[in-house]
Amino acid sequence: QKDTARLLDWQTAKRLPWGIILLFGGGFALASGFKNSGLSEWLGTQLHGVSNFPPLLIIAVICFLITFLTELTSNTASAQILLPVLASLAVAIKVNPLMLMIPGTIACSCAFMLPVATPPNAIIFGTERLRIYDMAKTGVLINFISILLVTLVVYFWGTEVFNIDLRIFPEWAIGK
Repeated sequence: QKDTARLLDWQTAKRLPWGIILLFGGGFALASGFKNSGLSEWLGTQLHGVSNFPPLLIIAVICFLITFLTELTSNTASAQILLPVLASLAVAIKVNPLMLMIPGTIACSCAFMLPVATPPNAIIFGTERLRIYDMAKTGVLINFISILLVTLVVYFWGTEVFNIDLRIFPEWAIGK
């Protein structure tokens, strides 16, 4: 029998966090399904009724929904699923897509409550020194602070920092 080198022995493979690996893989597959089926674009156009709301409220709701959604899914999968929806929504309501997508992207990184939200959360929870209750209690406060900060910073400084004019629908977004 020929002696072969292995990349991974069984003892190491048993200790890998397979649940986390499968969670991320499932998120990527779901995001791909949303995009390839056209569901992202369809959802964006179905939400055109939000054009009646002030931009500040739209941004706040986006930040709120995404911040708490990303507690249940990986940040990357949340971004892959929701950014195309936000782009389609922006085109449907005739606002600069960056005004919805930038806060949406930042909100995808605001996952502080649950172990499944991000690998660092899962790693620290895996030490068995914290309970989910402890993480959630602290994380929910940080989430609300993040929602408020992201909403206000993007709305009030986004026009200067990202050169976003709320009154103008950019030419590059026409026909997308």
